[in-house]
Amino acid sequence: MRELKTEIQISTRPEQVWDILMDLQGWPSWNPFVTKLEGNRKIGSELSISMCDEKGSGGMSYKSIITSLDEKKRFGFVGVMIAKFMFSAERIIELEELSGGTRLIQREIYTGILAPLFWGKLNARALPMLKSMNEGLKKK
Repeated sequence: MRELKTEIQISTRPEQVWDILMDLQGWPSWNPFVTKLEGNRKIGSELSISMCDEKGSGGMSYKSIITSLDEKKRFGFVGVMIAKFMFSAERIIELEELSGGTRLIQREIYTGILAPLFWGKLNARALPMLKSMNEGLKKK
C-alpha cells in the first residue's frame, strides 16, 4: 500500500464545503483537472470521471465506485485497473470542523501488485494534482 496525503484549511463551514463536493456535476467548475464527473451519490454507485493532464489537454476517463459517504465528513471512491489485486486507487476526502472553518484532508491510497511500479510517477504527478484540487475547492 502507498498513500498520498494533502491538507488545506478553508475559511467556511464544513456544510458549505460538503455541498460543493456533493455537486458532482459542478466539479469541473472548480477542479482544474476534472472535465466531467457524473454519478449518483450513494455507496456502491458508479462514478464516471474524465480528467485532463496538468497542461489542460489529453487526459483519461475511468470509472470509480463510491465506497464511503458520511454526511458532511467523508467521501470516498475507488477505481480499479484490471483487478483490485493488480492496482486500485482509493480517493478519500475528509472534512474536519475547525474554529472558523474546515480542514480538508485528501488522501489517495494505492494498492495492488502494480502500485510499487507506478509509485514514482504517482508521487510526482498525483500529489501536485491533489494540492491543486484543494486550492480550487478553497477558491470556490
